[in-house]
Amino acid sequence: MSTRGHWVTSRHLWMRWPWNVVLGVLVLALVGSALTWVLWPEDTSCADGVRRVGADGSCVGVTDGSFHFSDNLAAVSDLIHTQNAAVDHDSRSFVSIVYLMPLVPGPGDTNTPDSVRHEIEGAYAAQYEKNNTLGAGDVPRVRLLLANCGSTDEQRDATLEEIRDRVGPQHIVAVAGLGTSTDATARMIGRVTGSTESGGLHLAAVGSVLTADTLAAIPGLVRTAPTNTDEAVAAAAFLKQPPYAALKVTVIQDARPDDQYSRTLGKAFLSAFPKERLTGQVEQYDSSQEGVATAFATRMANLCAVHPDVIYFAGRGVDLPSFLAPLKNRPCSARKLIVLSGDDASQVAQAAGFDEIKETLRSGTVRLLYTGLAHPEAWQKRPEAYPAGVTTDAGILGRRGYFRATFPMEALDDGQAIMGHDAVGAAVDGARMVGAFPESNGRVTGSQMIQIWQTLHGVDAVKGASGYISFANDGSAENKAVPVIEIGPDGKVHTLAVSSRTGTPFVPQKD
Repeated sequence: MSTRGHWVTSRHLWMRWPWNVVLGVLVLALVGSALTWVLWPEDTSCADGVRRVGADGSCVGVTDGSFHFSDNLAAVSDLIHTQNAAVDHDSRSFVSIVYLMPLVPGPGDTNTPDSVRHEIEGAYAAQYEKNNTLGAGDVPRVRLLLANCGSTDEQRDATLEEIRDRVGPQHIVAVAGLGTSTDATARMIGRVTGSTESGGLHLAAVGSVLTADTLAAIPGLVRTAPTNTDEAVAAAAFLKQPPYAALKVTVIQDARPDDQYSRTLGKAFLSAFPKERLTGQVEQYDSSQEGVATAFATRMANLCAVHPDVIYFAGRGVDLPSFLAPLKNRPCSARKLIVLSGDDASQVAQAAGFDEIKETLRSGTVRLLYTGLAHPEAWQKRPEAYPAGVTTDAGILGRRGYFRATFPMEALDDGQAIMGHDAVGAAVDGARMVGAFPESNGRVTGSQMIQIWQTLHGVDAVKGASGYISFANDGSAENKAVPVIEIGPDGKVHTLAVSSRTGTPFVPQKD
């Protein structure tokens, strides 16, 4: 056959092919693919109990440590997973405590990756201590779950629902940690402790670093940290003692509307400090707006004009570098100045700009002090205010204790590990007190935990590494120890004094 003949034959076959059938098949395939794409949900799973939620696709939810929310938490997550596995293979009764907070801080967050890691390391140390020493009993055993609640309401809601699904199967009785004192945190706590009828989880809650006075009297919530009023009164008392008793003070206040910490800290200090020693108008800034560093830089002349000896900084630690950096070039740079702030200043050593702070401090005319939540030097500064067994060299957080051996490169200076330890410790103490009642038959519930909070006071106060923790009726730690801490030009942190709301920290009365 000629080439032309072959072409003609092929052409005739091509034209006789049932193209309507082919086109129909193609259309059906395309429609099927489109329907599959539309109807089949996108896989948002990160791990069991953890999924991607929100526009940023953050992995939020609950894990037993087998999933790492970040590389920053990988090592401590593995330790928690190992400890949980040991509990799972133990025949004795157990409870689970969820450590809930934003575990992966992003730009603009008041926490830093270091402070989050330290807090979780402290929480793990408490879990290990309660499961492997007999000083506080041995049952129920303790599982520790990590929950990343993200940064949006959508992510927080998704995380709370993951916790709800695990309350019964994993014997969850309490939620610890809870992040920082913001409006969003307050709403989340309401969901944690609220009744199931109202959509809540009905679990006990224990805040590790929640200090805002506006969080008092939330049903089901207790807090191991001193309140902002405690810190402010302790700061005022410190400034009434020699050599500070005649110094004039200017207050700088963050006016960010959703930050309960900054708002209540400034208000409490103004209420506690003598009006005649204030220089006049409170200087405000708003950290929710842009240009914070510029706002501070343009205030230097006005600050010098009122001749303060002390600046009381009622704002977040992450904003301190923006304030302290221009102080070295202020018009009155030869005049000595003390900057005194609240506990969030403990974050400043891990914040961007800390080198500039140290440069200002090296000028010799500026000092940086803050009222902290905890610091290991406080144990020696005022030993009667701290339980001896917890703070000895061989104690869980002591120089020769388990924490230092397990995390040899970590320090306790920012207080976060100590507060994480005490929050979990308080929850375990409550659970074991409930479990010891004969009528409980070893069963512990969130409702029982909420009830038992009212018992952990006086002689039954929690023996915390941050001091004795005696819960008042509003859930606050009454008359809690407050260390006054200084950050030196070399960046090292030292305790100057230990005070409290009354000047004498709470200590249980002996028989």
